[in-house]
Amino acid sequence: MRTLLILAFFIAFKSFAQQPVASTSFEQYGDHIIIQLSVDDSEPLDFIFDTGAGLTVVDLDVAKDLNLIFDHNELAKAAQGEIKSLAIKHNKIELNKYILESDIKLNAASLKHLEISIGRDIDGIIGYDLAHHHIVRLDNDNMRLEIYEEDYPKNGDVIKFKSHMGIPTIKGTIRLNNDEVLKGTFFINTGAGTTLDFNTPFANKHDIIHKTGEHYSYLVKDISNNETLHYEGRVKTLSFDGFDFSELPIGISQVNQGIQANGHVSGIIGNKLLRKFNMLFDYPNHKVYFEKSKYFDDEVSVNCSGMDIQMNEDMSAVLIHQIIADSPASNLGINVNDELVSINGKKAMDLSLVEIEQMLKKAGETVTIQVRRKGPAKEYKLELKSLL
Repeated sequence: MRTLLILAFFIAFKSFAQQPVASTSFEQYGDHIIIQLSVDDSEPLDFIFDTGAGLTVVDLDVAKDLNLIFDHNELAKAAQGEIKSLAIKHNKIELNKYILESDIKLNAASLKHLEISIGRDIDGIIGYDLAHHHIVRLDNDNMRLEIYEEDYPKNGDVIKFKSHMGIPTIKGTIRLNNDEVLKGTFFINTGAGTTLDFNTPFANKHDIIHKTGEHYSYLVKDISNNETLHYEGRVKTLSFDGFDFSELPIGISQVNQGIQANGHVSGIIGNKLLRKFNMLFDYPNHKVYFEKSKYFDDEVSVNCSGMDIQMNEDMSAVLIHQIIADSPASNLGINVNDELVSINGKKAMDLSLVEIEQMLKKAGETVTIQVRRKGPAKEYKLELKSLL
């Protein structure tokens, strides 16, 4: 009996010791994790949690509204590119009144083009500055972000990572469609809306574009508002630390700046894949824990319409940003910059871009869209078919 009491006490004590010092719910908006943080005692602001962000960025208009004092101009680096920013020294960052950093340098830059692209207001981006002083757990099952100081739950498989440019990297193995097997090192990047993207040097070295079977291309915009050709295809398998993913949709970068132009790392594992796990980042000990989430077996959806949509400049309309060649949308007479008025009878502005994109990814279905260029809207029947 005494032994059982001691064991029960130990289990209870251990459980108590593993409680987070701070936590918050997060919003999974499309492929982005959005948490609320306060800057210098502000009201909660919406930040993207991006482990590929080496610096913390706050939207320029938000910085001005908070009367933050700019120090000097500098070039801020993020996973998707480089941005001209204004440095702001000596700031406090809090999560639910818990002080994450008491004296941090922020970088103020316009995030308007990011907001237009994802269809939502964003106040900032944070990654390394949140994770490197704390132990961070992403509970995708319950949409919670937890902060630990020392003891923490060690659930799932632990992988030792190496840090490159402040970003965790792990090793993986890819089998291409021609059965060629490649080994590589990949950034773990919660801010990237992809499954796996090959970096430009690695992709060009191994001619991956022509080894992915059926593929298509379109323009992607980085954080500095530059557009570059990007390819989408599939690989037979991606494997890392005993986890295997078959017939995985992937991206192939052709950028010449940012971490996807990095020749020392093969590519990026992004949040389309990472959300299949509950993850814990222990930067001080270079460990990351992968525990299967309830989304692990979900199929990764792909573009079935051939349209890429975004908001207009003042966020008052949904526009057709791109039309991919030889796709269901390409022969309908729709043009780039036409306004998407409605889909299946629902006004486009009553839906989020995420909701619209999900409606356009249901292969085999036909959706009714109304599109306007000038004058009355025209109606089209769009037969959805996977582009891969």
